[in-house]
Amino acid sequence: MYDTLLVPTDGSPVAETAGTYAIRLAERFDAAIHVVSVLERGLVGGDDEDEVERAIDELADRARERGLEVTTERREEEGNVHEELLAAADERDADLIAMGTTGRSGLGRFLLGSVAEQTLRESSVPVATVNEETSIETEFERILVPTDGSHSATTAFDHAVDLALETDARLHVVHVTDGGDGDGVETYDTDDGEDAGIEPVDDALEYAREAGLDAVDVSVPSGRVDQGILSTAAGEDADCIVMGTHGETGLRRYLLGSTTERVVRFAGVPVIGISAPRTEAVSVDYLDYQVVDERGWSLEDADLLERAAEADLDDEACGTVEVGRDEYVLDAAEAAGHEWPFHCRAGGCVNCTAVLLEGEIEMDVNRSLSEEEVEEKGFRLTCVGTPASDSIALVYGAKHLDELRDRVV
Repeated sequence: MYDTLLVPTDGSPVAETAGTYAIRLAERFDAAIHVVSVLERGLVGGDDEDEVERAIDELADRARERGLEVTTERREEEGNVHEELLAAADERDADLIAMGTTGRSGLGRFLLGSVAEQTLRESSVPVATVNEETSIETEFERILVPTDGSHSATTAFDHAVDLALETDARLHVVHVTDGGDGDGVETYDTDDGEDAGIEPVDDALEYAREAGLDAVDVSVPSGRVDQGILSTAAGEDADCIVMGTHGETGLRRYLLGSTTERVVRFAGVPVIGISAPRTEAVSVDYLDYQVVDERGWSLEDADLLERAAEADLDDEACGTVEVGRDEYVLDAAEAAGHEWPFHCRAGGCVNCTAVLLEGEIEMDVNRSLSEEEVEEKGFRLTCVGTPASDSIALVYGAKHLDELRDRVV
């Protein structure tokens, strides 16, 4: 299942833990290991480079002592560190990257929110992450996989099923429901072929059975998603968690930057992140509310977008962003490097509100906009909104528009 593992290292304790996990995985799957470091240009030739060299050699020696095939590589940072890692993975045909969530500042900078996050988000192969508290087990007796029926979660579930079949592990499906105080959890015995009565869970069970996997358990906790996943993993003694990293729709948002980040950061077991192939994208034309206010324009202007296009505005103020049909508009904007306003990211405030000029955005939840604001004024929450038309135009930051300020809850 895994033939070549890429292992970034910078000599930090967490990188060493990731190296240990990679060695055990390589032994389990008879895989080769490729150890790589990415050194910043200004550090080449100094003491830090010597320390990284020692870390590479030590990890390679440990792997060779176990009879594993090992190659090593030192790369000098040309662009972004995560791009160097992904390039190395591609060049070596690696089918899994094993890395730590934190590292030594100034060297590999393998920090969640930075290199690890970008690697998880953009990698076309699974990325196994470990943190300071991770317990390393590679027996794969129990694999935990969250699901909500989304494209991202389904892709991760496919990988979890393959891993369970390869290792004779028992699969534990977790689906977190909204509401409650987080203490409630329902469990289902599915060995007799019965379903749970929850569509995304039952779809997952059907797929697992068709693949020949009958050893499946189901837990349905309530409350916050990351807490439900983490508590179930701990309570069920999971050996690893397999989950999607982005591209999710629905209230449960297993998205990097929110739930996945917290699971990766606090899980006591390795987390294998699976990045789903991006679905068909929709072009969303956007305009900053400040431009409308400062220039005395109005949402009623039929040529508003044409004026903006001719006004020589920068990309932050006006432009087009591609949004997957199963992707939240705000997440796509952030992934493209934009800083649109938001606060809770859960449909509970109005900071991310946009007003539609054309097209449609479907909100998965709405806890703040009135029916009048949605139906008559075209307000949409971009943090929980996905494209529902082939093209969209909007003004973001609509909460702050002078002409609408008195109409927003």
